[in-house]
Amino acid sequence: MASPVYFETSVFIEIGAKRSQLKKPIRELLKAFSEDKVRVYTSIITVQELSVAVFQRGASARDTYGDISKMARIYTVTKEVALTAAKFEAALKDITKTELSKRDPKKPETEDEKLERICENRRRKWDCFHLATAQISGCEYLYSTDKDLQKRPRQLGLTMRVLGPDVPIASIRGPLIKDIRSETI
Repeated sequence: MASPVYFETSVFIEIGAKRSQLKKPIRELLKAFSEDKVRVYTSIITVQELSVAVFQRGASARDTYGDISKMARIYTVTKEVALTAAKFEAALKDITKTELSKRDPKKPETEDEKLERICENRRRKWDCFHLATAQISGCEYLYSTDKDLQKRPRQLGLTMRVLGPDVPIASIRGPLIKDIRSETI
């Protein structure tokens, strides 16, 4: 059986977006995964993130969990996921602290830079949960449209690759080459 893959929240957002240019490549990717019997995973965090829109005033009711579970297996936050995410976040905070220490003390952060750093800190936490869930579920590839998330495995020294959903992994089909994959990237 082929290695599982992970879809981060942004991929599901693209699937539901009315004018997404990535909708067709994502559907083709899901079809190829289905044909190759590749399991697609995501986190219960994805359900939470997508469900916010459902609960906003005036929004139409949807079964977000049901919609997502048709495309991916939903992995819950376990002790192992939480501790792995904490380990990743601690490492990223250390990297950020080192980068900030190199900053010229004569040039303090602007208000916009402070706000961006605070927002980055919040996004980093969710990134770490997605990376931890993908790693624990045995995924070599994590699909995301988030450019910041795409650099995280390199920062953390992980072998996992984060790809855009428009960059599929080609598989060679046939009886002589069962379960052998070649990358197109």
